[in-house]
Amino acid sequence: PPRTMADLGLTERQAEVLALLVAGRSNKWIGRVLDLAEPTVKHHVTAILRALNVSNRTEAAIAVADLRLALPKVD
Repeated sequence: PPRTMADLGLTERQAEVLALLVAGRSNKWIGRVLDLAEPTVKHHVTAILRALNVSNRTEAAIAVADLRLALPKVD
């Protein structure tokens, strides 16, 4: 199984979004912290869910734990 964000095809910015998503942050919060527009955050979340082959944020957090992915420190 993939072990890094690059193995999943995620960019550094998407990895940052994923880290905040796993921490339970809202799209609005993520946008403020990373200085992104909310639609951009939504686009990244969609790409993340697709890369992890999951359908929601909770499943994404579980997938991160199952894959033992190292998340960047953000926040």
